[in-house]
Amino acid sequence: MDETARRRTFEEWVKAHTADLLRFSRNRVKDPDDAEELVQVALVSAWETLDRFQGESSPRTWLFAILKHKLLDHYRKSYRDAARLSGRESDPDDPAEQFFNQEGHWNNEQAPHDIMIFRQDDQSEKLDRALRHCLDALPERWRAAVEMKYLQDMEGARIQEALGLSEANYWQQVHRAKLKLRACIEQRLKPIRE
Repeated sequence: MDETARRRTFEEWVKAHTADLLRFSRNRVKDPDDAEELVQVALVSAWETLDRFQGESSPRTWLFAILKHKLLDHYRKSYRDAARLSGRESDPDDPAEQFFNQEGHWNNEQAPHDIMIFRQDDQSEKLDRALRHCLDALPERWRAAVEMKYLQDMEGARIQEALGLSEANYWQQVHRAKLKLRACIEQRLKPIRE
């Protein structure tokens, strides 16, 4: 493919897929500026490696694969920076201590509540807003592990390798993050309980 055709093809891909790439990135990265930068980095990488595109997948699939790799790099960096800044492997305010007594049973005030009641039309919107808010409130290390596991459907072993975690520390962080998410979501949705 000559340079003019190469450039034209890539410009078409950028026009066709940038909005979807941005939406995908913004749903997975806390800072909107970081999300946009990751898309730009992915597009630059795609341009630089365009000659390797074999056409075995659609351009969209190929661009999303590149973006997912850039997101993984972002999670690794965020995790390492947070660990370096804190100087700790785990957060000192252990939510397990808030929720469970010495025997491992729920503390009365922290036990799961009855099912929350929503009006049908706005259930998913309120839950989505609460989840986004609560994900943003997680420590960066926990958020990276949770997003990789639940939003990117990555295997635990791959996440452990990517973040440089032992298996025990990985599961501990996921467990703590889920407890914090649950508490945060319950708190955010409390006013709509009956």
